[in-house]
Amino acid sequence: MESSITKQPYIPRHPLISKRGKVWRVVLIIILTLFLGGSGFLYGTNKGHDLRRMIVGTIISSQHPQYMKYLSFLLPQSEINELYQAMLHPPTRNSLLTPVGKKKNSITTRSSESIHVDTINTPNFTAKVMVVPDPTTVHLVGTRYSDKGQPLSDLIKEKNGVAGINGGGFFDPKGDGSGAQPVGIEISNGKVICTPNSYNVPQLVGAFLQDGQFITGRYSVNQLKKLNVREAVSFGPQLIVNGQDEVTSNVDSAWGWAPRTAIGQEKNGSIVMIITDGRFYWNKTHRGATMSDMVHLFERYNVTNAIAMDGGGSTTMIKDGTLQLQPATNTSVGMRYLPDAWVVIPHS
Repeated sequence: MESSITKQPYIPRHPLISKRGKVWRVVLIIILTLFLGGSGFLYGTNKGHDLRRMIVGTIISSQHPQYMKYLSFLLPQSEINELYQAMLHPPTRNSLLTPVGKKKNSITTRSSESIHVDTINTPNFTAKVMVVPDPTTVHLVGTRYSDKGQPLSDLIKEKNGVAGINGGGFFDPKGDGSGAQPVGIEISNGKVICTPNSYNVPQLVGAFLQDGQFITGRYSVNQLKKLNVREAVSFGPQLIVNGQDEVTSNVDSAWGWAPRTAIGQEKNGSIVMIITDGRFYWNKTHRGATMSDMVHLFERYNVTNAIAMDGGGSTTMIKDGTLQLQPATNTSVGMRYLPDAWVVIPHS
């Protein structure tokens, strides 16, 4: 949903298909920015320093560490390490457990009329915001293959769903975007699909309880089972917890700009799914969203808890068989192969 830093732990990648060309496009844009911006602004002002941090974070979060050595002149190694750690180990806290009342407008048929998608345009990205009134219709669906992922369209269709977004990240050591090896915890319909080496290892997750309450925080599989969690997947960082903005300046810089996917819950129980475009992939003026941008989008919808999912080329949203934004990837099916997805499945 990765350079000159030595002995950093392996991070699940968010690879781009034709990754060299796409990463070098980003590098070229950065070089042009430096040329046009001037060294005085970049190295002599606080805003210039913040811009350099965002540029470095954008490359870090693209998971292509081999290119970091070409950007080391932007920041000292100590700051690069600081950003790396902010991405690997963001501050976390567990959301409160607050029961969700039964929704009067639950989806009871194949119709998705109660689900609506808003479009929000900004100079740097376009966002699609999908609001799902009934939280108990949202499920984590995993790929049915052991050696590859599936497009979001297939994950939705096979479960008779009506809408969905991509979910967690995946290991991709070959950089081929196969989506075969999910990262962290996966729980689907109460069944543990994937977990770290031990059921007692805490992971940052987004999860649904049986009553539709959405929670985020660091939990082990055993802790999630005690809470009677029915759906869960690992990723992050947390965006909003108990109504408070959780994105620090370090976390914001560490993730930079990119296409984003995130999920959260409104005070009234409705689920809010958000994606954005970016990386200048299809719109040459859209660099993408920051994690703070995502927080501000969720705040428009009175979301109390929200967490980021895999972004970049994985970012995908479908409603009624239609892609809501063109994904930042180039495959034969027009979207990334995913290990899992959040799918809206109407009650029968």
